Amino acid sequence: MTEDFKPEGQTPSDNFLVSELKKDFDVPQAQWGEVSDEDMSYLQKKGVKSPQQLLKSYRELERAYSSKISLPKDGDKKALDKLYSHLGMPKDCDAFELVTAEEDKDIGNEFKQVCLNHNILPSSAQAVYDWFVQNRLAYQESENQAFADTSAKELEEVKQNWGADAKRNFELMKRGVRLFAEDDDELVEQIEHAVGTKKMMTVFCKLGQALSEDNSVAFGTSVATDKTEWNAVEYFRDMFNDY
Repeated sequence: MTEDFKPEGQTPSDNFLVSELKKDFDVPQAQWGEVSDEDMSYLQKKGVKSPQQLLKSYRELERAYSSKISLPKDGDKKALDKLYSHLGMPKDCDAFELVTAEEDKDIGNEFKQVCLNHNILPSSAQAVYDWFVQNRLAYQESENQAFADTSAKELEEVKQNWGADAKRNFELMKRGVRLFAEDDDELVEQIEHAVGTKKMMTVFCKLGQALSEDNSVAFGTSVATDKTEWNAVEYFRDMFNDY
Protein backbone atom coordinates (compact mmCIF):
# COMPACT_ATOMS: atom_id res chain seq x y z
CA MET A 1 0.00 0.00 0.00
CA THR A 2 2.89 2.34 0.76
CA GLU A 3 4.29 1.75 -2.75
CA ASP A 4 1.13 3.32 -4.27
CA PHE A 5 1.49 6.50 -2.23
CA LYS A 6 2.25 9.68 -4.24
CA PRO A 7 2.83 13.22 -2.86
CA GLU A 8 -0.25 15.41 -3.20
CA GLY A 9 -0.38 17.25 -6.57
CA GLN A 10 2.24 15.00 -8.21
CA THR A 11 1.47 12.45 -10.92
CA PRO A 12 3.54 9.63 -12.44
CA SER A 13 3.94 11.73 -15.62
CA ASP A 14 5.44 14.61 -13.57
CA ASN A 15 8.04 12.28 -12.09
CA PHE A 16 8.89 10.98 -15.54
CA LEU A 17 9.30 14.50 -17.01
CA VAL A 18 11.63 15.67 -14.22
CA SER A 19 13.76 12.58 -14.43
CA GLU A 20 14.05 12.85 -18.22
CA LEU A 21 15.07 16.54 -17.99
CA LYS A 22 17.81 15.78 -15.49
CA LYS A 23 19.27 13.12 -17.76
CA ASP A 24 19.77 15.58 -20.65
CA PHE A 25 22.10 17.96 -18.76
CA ASP A 26 25.88 17.60 -18.72
CA VAL A 27 26.14 18.54 -15.05
CA PRO A 28 24.07 17.61 -12.01
CA GLN A 29 21.17 19.88 -11.21
CA ALA A 30 22.83 20.80 -7.92
CA GLN A 31 25.43 22.82 -9.85
CA TRP A 32 22.72 24.93 -11.37
CA GLY A 33 21.63 26.24 -7.99
CA GLU A 34 17.96 26.77 -7.23
CA VAL A 35 16.42 26.38 -10.68
CA SER A 36 12.80 25.39 -10.98
CA ASP A 37 11.67 22.48 -13.11
CA GLU A 38 9.97 24.96 -15.42
CA ASP A 39 13.23 26.86 -15.97
CA MET A 40 15.12 23.61 -16.47
CA SER A 41 12.60 22.65 -19.14
CA TYR A 42 13.14 26.03 -20.84
CA LEU A 43 16.91 25.57 -20.84
CA GLN A 44 16.55 22.12 -22.36
CA LYS A 45 14.38 23.47 -25.18
CA LYS A 46 17.05 26.10 -25.90
CA GLY A 47 19.73 23.39 -26.04
CA VAL A 48 21.61 24.67 -22.99
CA LYS A 49 23.13 21.79 -20.99
CA SER A 50 25.52 23.52 -18.59
CA PRO A 51 26.00 26.86 -16.78
CA GLN A 52 29.18 27.43 -18.81
CA GLN A 53 27.23 27.04 -22.05
CA LEU A 54 24.58 29.46 -20.84
CA LEU A 55 27.22 32.07 -19.91
CA LYS A 56 28.93 31.68 -23.28
CA SER A 57 25.64 32.14 -25.09
CA TYR A 58 24.86 35.29 -23.12
CA ARG A 59 28.28 36.83 -23.74
CA GLU A 60 28.01 36.18 -27.47
CA LEU A 61 24.59 37.84 -27.51
CA GLU A 62 25.90 40.85 -25.59
CA ARG A 63 28.90 41.22 -27.91
CA ALA A 64 26.73 40.95 -31.05
CA TYR A 65 24.26 43.54 -29.74
CA SER A 66 26.88 46.06 -28.64
CA SER A 67 28.66 45.86 -31.99
CA LYS A 68 25.50 46.87 -33.86
CA ILE A 69 24.13 49.65 -31.67
CA SER A 70 26.05 51.75 -29.16
CA LEU A 71 24.76 54.71 -27.19
CA PRO A 72 26.40 57.86 -28.62
CA LYS A 73 28.07 60.53 -26.57
CA ASP A 74 26.50 63.97 -26.32
CA GLY A 75 27.14 66.01 -29.46
CA ASP A 76 28.37 63.06 -31.50
CA LYS A 77 26.19 63.68 -34.57
CA LYS A 78 27.75 60.87 -36.60
CA ALA A 79 27.01 58.34 -33.87
CA LEU A 80 23.50 59.73 -33.41
CA ASP A 81 22.79 59.48 -37.13
CA LYS A 82 23.98 55.86 -37.04
CA LEU A 83 21.70 55.10 -34.11
CA TYR A 84 18.65 56.70 -35.74
CA SER A 85 19.48 54.89 -38.97
CA HIS A 86 19.23 51.59 -37.08
CA LEU A 87 15.88 52.75 -35.70
CA GLY A 88 14.55 53.41 -39.22
CA MET A 89 15.27 57.10 -39.86
CA PRO A 90 15.43 57.65 -43.67
CA LYS A 91 17.96 59.81 -45.47
CA ASP A 92 15.38 62.05 -47.16
CA CYS A 93 11.72 63.12 -46.94
CA ASP A 94 10.45 60.70 -49.59
CA ALA A 95 9.84 58.04 -46.92
CA PHE A 96 7.35 60.25 -45.06
CA GLU A 97 3.75 59.41 -46.01
CA LEU A 98 2.03 62.38 -44.42
CA VAL A 99 -1.70 63.06 -44.77
CA THR A 100 -2.40 66.77 -44.20
CA ALA A 101 -5.47 68.98 -44.18
CA GLU A 102 -6.14 70.91 -47.39
CA GLU A 103 -5.08 74.16 -45.75
CA ASP A 104 -1.68 72.66 -44.90
CA LYS A 105 -0.80 71.30 -48.35
CA ASP A 106 1.74 74.05 -48.91
CA ILE A 107 3.60 73.38 -45.66
CA GLY A 108 3.53 69.58 -45.91
CA ASN A 109 7.05 69.30 -47.34
CA GLU A 110 8.41 71.78 -44.80
CA PHE A 111 6.86 69.73 -41.98
CA LYS A 112 8.50 66.58 -43.31
CA GLN A 113 11.87 68.33 -43.46
CA VAL A 114 11.51 69.51 -39.86
CA CYS A 115 10.74 65.94 -38.79
CA LEU A 116 13.77 64.67 -40.67
CA ASN A 117 16.05 67.33 -39.19
CA HIS A 118 14.91 66.53 -35.66
CA ASN A 119 14.98 62.73 -35.98
CA ILE A 120 11.23 62.23 -35.83
CA LEU A 121 10.62 58.86 -37.45
CA PRO A 122 8.12 58.58 -40.33
CA SER A 123 5.97 56.33 -38.14
CA SER A 124 5.67 59.19 -35.60
CA ALA A 125 5.41 62.15 -37.98
CA GLN A 126 1.68 61.65 -38.65
CA ALA A 127 0.92 61.48 -34.93
CA VAL A 128 2.85 64.73 -34.34
CA TYR A 129 0.98 66.48 -37.18
CA ASP A 130 -2.40 65.22 -35.95
CA TRP A 131 -1.60 66.56 -32.47
CA PHE A 132 -0.69 69.93 -34.00
CA VAL A 133 -3.97 70.16 -35.94
CA GLN A 134 -6.08 69.15 -32.96
CA ASN A 135 -4.46 71.72 -30.68
CA ARG A 136 -4.53 74.39 -33.38
CA LEU A 137 -8.31 74.00 -33.71
CA ALA A 138 -8.73 74.12 -29.95
CA TYR A 139 -6.63 77.30 -29.78
CA GLN A 140 -8.59 78.94 -32.60
CA GLU A 141 -11.89 78.12 -30.91
CA SER A 142 -10.63 79.58 -27.65
CA GLU A 143 -9.33 82.69 -29.42
CA ASN A 144 -12.61 83.19 -31.31
CA GLN A 145 -14.62 82.87 -28.11
CA ALA A 146 -12.40 85.39 -26.36
CA PHE A 147 -12.82 87.84 -29.26
CA ALA A 148 -16.60 87.35 -29.28
CA ASP A 149 -16.78 88.11 -25.54
CA THR A 150 -14.63 91.24 -25.90
CA SER A 151 -16.58 92.38 -28.96
CA ALA A 152 -19.89 92.10 -27.12
CA LYS A 153 -18.56 94.21 -24.23
CA GLU A 154 -17.20 96.88 -26.57
CA LEU A 155 -20.48 97.00 -28.50
CA GLU A 156 -22.41 97.72 -25.31
CA GLU A 157 -19.82 100.35 -24.33
CA VAL A 158 -20.19 102.16 -27.67
CA LYS A 159 -23.99 102.09 -27.42
CA GLN A 160 -23.82 103.64 -23.96
CA ASN A 161 -21.36 106.31 -25.13
CA TRP A 162 -23.56 107.19 -28.08
CA GLY A 163 -26.64 107.35 -25.88
CA ALA A 164 -29.62 108.96 -27.62
CA ASP A 165 -27.61 109.21 -30.88
CA ALA A 166 -26.99 105.47 -31.00
CA LYS A 167 -29.61 104.69 -33.66
CA ARG A 168 -28.44 107.52 -35.92
CA ASN A 169 -24.77 106.69 -35.41
CA PHE A 170 -25.36 103.05 -36.30
CA GLU A 171 -26.77 104.14 -39.64
CA LEU A 172 -23.83 106.48 -40.21
CA MET A 173 -21.45 103.66 -39.35
CA LYS A 174 -23.13 101.38 -41.91
CA ARG A 175 -22.80 104.10 -44.53
CA GLY A 176 -19.08 104.36 -43.78
CA VAL A 177 -18.69 100.59 -44.01
CA ARG A 178 -20.43 100.49 -47.39
CA LEU A 179 -18.15 103.21 -48.74
CA PHE A 180 -14.98 101.54 -47.48
CA ALA A 181 -15.71 97.85 -48.08
CA GLU A 182 -18.88 97.78 -50.18
CA ASP A 183 -20.25 94.22 -49.74
CA ASP A 184 -16.96 92.63 -48.64
CA ASP A 185 -18.02 91.16 -45.29
CA GLU A 186 -14.74 89.28 -44.97
CA LEU A 187 -12.77 92.54 -45.20
CA VAL A 188 -14.95 94.14 -42.53
CA GLU A 189 -14.41 91.13 -40.28
CA GLN A 190 -10.65 91.35 -40.77
CA ILE A 191 -10.69 95.03 -39.86
CA GLU A 192 -12.73 94.33 -36.75
CA HIS A 193 -10.30 91.62 -35.63
CA ALA A 194 -7.34 93.90 -36.34
CA VAL A 195 -8.49 97.07 -34.53
CA GLY A 196 -11.32 95.87 -32.29
CA THR A 197 -15.09 96.41 -32.40
CA LYS A 198 -15.10 99.73 -30.56
CA LYS A 199 -12.48 101.42 -32.72
CA MET A 200 -13.98 100.08 -35.95
CA MET A 201 -17.45 101.35 -35.08
CA THR A 202 -16.12 104.77 -34.08
CA VAL A 203 -14.01 105.21 -37.22
CA PHE A 204 -16.72 104.11 -39.64
CA CYS A 205 -19.25 106.29 -37.86
CA LYS A 206 -16.97 109.30 -38.46
CA LEU A 207 -16.62 108.28 -42.09
CA GLY A 208 -20.40 108.07 -42.35
CA GLN A 209 -20.72 111.53 -40.79
CA ALA A 210 -18.39 112.90 -43.44
CA LEU A 211 -20.78 111.55 -46.06
CA SER A 212 -23.88 112.81 -44.31
CA GLU A 213 -26.08 115.39 -45.98
CA ASP A 214 -25.91 117.35 -42.74
CA ASN A 215 -22.16 117.83 -43.11
CA SER A 216 -21.29 121.38 -44.15
CA VAL A 217 -18.35 120.10 -46.17
CA ALA A 218 -19.35 118.10 -49.26
CA PHE A 219 -17.18 115.71 -51.22
CA GLY A 220 -15.19 117.31 -54.06
CA THR A 221 -16.70 120.79 -53.57
CA SER A 222 -15.64 123.87 -51.73
CA VAL A 223 -18.63 125.22 -49.83
CA ALA A 224 -16.84 126.74 -46.90
CA THR A 225 -18.02 130.27 -46.14
CA ASP A 226 -14.53 131.68 -46.59
CA LYS A 227 -14.32 130.07 -50.09
CA THR A 228 -11.01 128.38 -49.23
CA GLU A 229 -10.05 125.26 -51.17
CA TRP A 230 -10.93 122.04 -49.37
CA ASN A 231 -8.19 119.37 -49.11
CA ALA A 232 -9.92 115.99 -48.76
CA VAL A 233 -6.70 114.16 -47.84
CA GLU A 234 -5.91 116.52 -44.99
CA TYR A 235 -9.53 116.48 -43.86
CA PHE A 236 -9.70 112.72 -43.38
CA ARG A 237 -6.16 112.56 -42.04
CA ASP A 238 -7.14 114.97 -39.27
CA MET A 239 -10.44 113.19 -38.69
CA PHE A 240 -8.79 109.79 -38.16
CA ASN A 241 -5.69 111.14 -36.48
CA ASP A 242 -6.61 109.66 -33.12
CA TYR A 243 -7.09 106.18 -34.57
